[in-house]
Amino acid sequence: MQRAINLYWQGQELPKPTSLETICRQAEAECLEDERKIVKLSSSTLDRRVKGGRSHKKAHKEQRWLNDEEVEEMIHNIILNAARGFPPTHRRIKEHVDIIASARHGPAFPDTGVGKEWTSRFVSDHDDRIGAYWSKGLDRSRARAVNPHTKDHYFKLLEEVMKGKGGDDVIPPELMYGIDESGFQKGIGQRERVFGAKGKQSQYQQQGGDRENITVIVTICGDGTTTAPAVIFKGEGFQASWNQDNPVNAS
Repeated sequence: MQRAINLYWQGQELPKPTSLETICRQAEAECLEDERKIVKLSSSTLDRRVKGGRSHKKAHKEQRWLNDEEVEEMIHNIILNAARGFPPTHRRIKEHVDIIASARHGPAFPDTGVGKEWTSRFVSDHDDRIGAYWSKGLDRSRARAVNPHTKDHYFKLLEEVMKGKGGDDVIPPELMYGIDESGFQKGIGQRERVFGAKGKQSQYQQQGGDRENITVIVTICGDGTTTAPAVIFKGEGFQASWNQDNPVNAS
């Protein structure tokens, strides 16, 4: 379009100005030859632009609630919070945007904040840096333990125990067991749509461990065998319903 605008003003110096339709076709031909791109231009759009009208891109940019700096800050915060185990949801992103836009635009910013589809468009516009995920629960105690120093120290201690003082294997695989437990919080474990850095396989979301849990304990042996999992419910007495629909024969 800018090429067509330039051709229009150049043609104004001629005794007989070229028609807008002809200018559009000429600009399309030049674009195809120079850029190897097929672009269709509208003579009515060209007419509006040469009379001072703005491009849709420029008009949209001027009407944005966030400027370029604020957009970068939003993206940075989404990625940073996700890496810390607090990936924002659509609602959290909207709350953040509403605070920023309200402070800058004042009364011009609507009381209801940005529209329902604003966060979806924002994520779509920046899908090269932000990805959408279904959240996975991560207890705070586990989140604090997920760091290179803790893992490195743990595996060094494990190797010392497995090898013994002489450096030879003193614990055979059939005597090594790995045990893990997962707590399912009532009303908390539901997945929700969250956002984080592009390219992650999954996105964990921290959650408190101070609510009532149903705990599942699984055990696997170093030789590949397993034992039946154990399920722990909070209760003063055993309920027969706990043992129903039990395909893995959990205790």
